[in-house]
Amino acid sequence: MEVHLEQNGWERSLKGWIIVDCATRGDGILCICARKVIPNAQASLMWDSDIPTRIMSIDLHISGADNWGMSEVSGFNIPVLGVSRAPFPMPQGMIASKDKNGDVFPRGSGVNGPIESIHVGASPFPNRLKCINGYTWCVSSGRRIYKRVAVGKWVPMNQGFPDVPRSSSLGFDDMDAFAENDMYAVGGDGDVWHFNGTIWRQMGFPSNVQLGTVTCAGDGKVYISGEGGSLWVGRESSWKKIYSGGSSILWNDVLWFNGQLWLASDYQFMIWNGKKMEGVSHGGKPVSINGHMDAYNGELVIASSNSVMTFDGKQWKKIVAPYF
Repeated sequence: MEVHLEQNGWERSLKGWIIVDCATRGDGILCICARKVIPNAQASLMWDSDIPTRIMSIDLHISGADNWGMSEVSGFNIPVLGVSRAPFPMPQGMIASKDKNGDVFPRGSGVNGPIESIHVGASPFPNRLKCINGYTWCVSSGRRIYKRVAVGKWVPMNQGFPDVPRSSSLGFDDMDAFAENDMYAVGGDGDVWHFNGTIWRQMGFPSNVQLGTVTCAGDGKVYISGEGGSLWVGRESSWKKIYSGGSSILWNDVLWFNGQLWLASDYQFMIWNGKKMEGVSHGGKPVSINGHMDAYNGELVIASSNSVMTFDGKQWKKIVAPYF
């Protein structure tokens, strides 16, 4: 399979770096977040924020040497990747840092920074950046959510959350929506909330397992994944466990694409077909990749630590591969 990013581009951008996340802007541009490989002995003496971070864009419409660009930032702690779409002027990728200000670096469509702050001095610690109706939402621990309403302006969307001390038993790690008056946020130990456009209300959930993702799917149902790779389906306070799993880690991403529910972790890439979990295959052969994924506008992207692939519902393409 031909690789979209040529060897010279890979050597200049990703050789000696680990891919930690991916996203699609929806305009034929993929975004990648990568971190520099640091020897263990050296890394043990460093803070995570000391590790250099790169945000990279790859243009799927262009073949050849000029189909990518990147920026490198320093001081970003455990960065997460997201995108911004309309109603903003142009689509962009962005990375956010788990630090006292929630620093955000936007890149793309001619923009290269400057750094924004989600909430100065409040340690928002973003766990995920989610694009909903074009707006970027920051999902944070301690039941805190922010919405990027303008360039450089993030506002808290915490109506209804009680003022209680932060705890690992409280959300959030993910959010999703059918609309901005029908949103879900999950995390912590069975901590599930619903937003009706005015206020967040806590929903009942039949377990206190650690929750990792929530997906408002195209079949009208809400899927929540949790500890052990478990999967639940329902809405509001009515939930049914449909898969127990046997993993030692959470799913990284769970999304609805091509009429099915797709799930990716550091070790697995699966599809829930409505009755059982099965490995992703194409043409009778397994698709050998796992890690983090995103999907929008008929395009799915998945990235492992050194490879990136896309799927349009018919054809798999290799976008990044290591040239060892």
